[in-house]
Amino acid sequence: MSALQPAAQEELAALLDSLEIALLNLENGSPQATVTGLRLLVRAAQLLGSFTHLPEVQRLQQEIQHLIAQPETLHPQHVRQALQEAHQVLEALAQQLPGLQVRLLIVEPDDGLADLLTTMLQTAYRDISVVHTADEAKQFLEKTPVHLIITELLLPDLDGRSLLLWIRRHPPTAQTPILILSDRISSAVKAECYALGADDVLEKPFDPAEVSLVVASMLQRAMVRHPGDPLTGLPGRAYLEETFARLVQLHRQTGSPFCVACIELDNLTALNQRYGQHVSDEVIRQTAWQLVRMLRAGDILGRWDTDTFCILLPDASETQARMLLEQALEALQTEPMLVDTNAPPVSFSACIVPIGQTAPPSLATLIQQAQQCLKKGDKGGKIYSLRANIDTQPHILLVEDDPAIATLIQIRLQRDGYKVTHFANGREAAEWAQTHIADLVILDVKLPGMDGFELLAHLRQLPSYSAVPIMMLTSLSQEQHIVRGFELGADDYIVKPFSPVELSARVRRLLQRQAPQLAVV
Repeated sequence: MSALQPAAQEELAALLDSLEIALLNLENGSPQATVTGLRLLVRAAQLLGSFTHLPEVQRLQQEIQHLIAQPETLHPQHVRQALQEAHQVLEALAQQLPGLQVRLLIVEPDDGLADLLTTMLQTAYRDISVVHTADEAKQFLEKTPVHLIITELLLPDLDGRSLLLWIRRHPPTAQTPILILSDRISSAVKAECYALGADDVLEKPFDPAEVSLVVASMLQRAMVRHPGDPLTGLPGRAYLEETFARLVQLHRQTGSPFCVACIELDNLTALNQRYGQHVSDEVIRQTAWQLVRMLRAGDILGRWDTDTFCILLPDASETQARMLLEQALEALQTEPMLVDTNAPPVSFSACIVPIGQTAPPSLATLIQQAQQCLKKGDKGGKIYSLRANIDTQPHILLVEDDPAIATLIQIRLQRDGYKVTHFANGREAAEWAQTHIADLVILDVKLPGMDGFELLAHLRQLPSYSAVPIMMLTSLSQEQHIVRGFELGADDYIVKPFSPVELSARVRRLLQRQAPQLAVV
């Protein structure tokens, strides 16, 4: 059997769902179903071009060519028969492709209804899992990527709307299609479900044909809108490039930091040759899920190529991006893969590309540059930074309640080429730091809301600020204050009144010390 590339496998999954929709529409007498079915048959013939050596494929292609050649004699029954045969042939191919697997999760407390839905929706390429409570659903989704979630609202442990909200706030499932299938759904409840992120809402008792059609349509739209890799469930190139363009525009408007990371698995070819395709596929899948678990809300992970992942990291400085990759690398190297082999721990090499305020190249160009960087460097758990032709602007968080001093510092740092975010209140700065990352922090001690020492301790407890340089700038010159600052994690301590030139030099020294070289780790 000829192999299908990941993109062709994605098309196969989407086409199977499209064929199912067309067959249901033909049964319902839709006037456009015949024309749509014929178009799908042409797509099927193109996709099956690699399998013309199979007798069933040859017969199907001859039938499709006959229908296309004589459109004046086109009859819905002929199209229906060809669609049914195409669906059977493609499903048979799907069964022989272990990487092609569309995963569905059903959250339904009623065993009988769960069994009915599973029977209705089961196909050769769909892997359907059932859980009965919201807690079970959360545990499942923490470990396994899915392409579609079907959930009841009346759950034993939690209102389904709360589960819906959790799903939409959970980064790996933020874009996953959700179908609400529940009893006694009023117009107000339906509107609320849509507002919380549901893609469709149906009421029980349901029409099996309608549910099948809705599920097939949602999966088909998901594969087109979010053409995920069938093996990992991650977005593909098209979605990554579209999202990258949107994030670049946002980055240029706000000035917030933005990085792209290119990750290549080390020695995947050798692993495949020694243990087989099924083991390397499982390593790729588990690696993808480990990476997803390490990311923050808003980060986007996709599979770019066979052994290459791409991560879009909005609101992440180069320091933050490096820290995330280091944590992911450590997790992969210490947590064994769940495969039946003695394969060594998985490792990867990565290249971080910080995006500046000037218009960056396309994502494809950036990934190509990153891959060239990785090709030149040493493999095996190395993390590189690519700054060539990339404009970067270090981001400094300044917390100072004296307006005159704050203005002086901002003017000096901005003149040095830094982006400065200023707060006069310690608590407001702490809230900002929960969702933003700076390359360096300058803190006064006497602050309203939360004093500088409290804020310093708070920042050091945040994973994203554990390694960020922090400078204390204060009028407190007693030895116990200076000692306390360093004990709480300060990297430098300047006493007011200060020299702006000295401040600028110290900031530059801390940033240079923090900036990664081409190869670290």
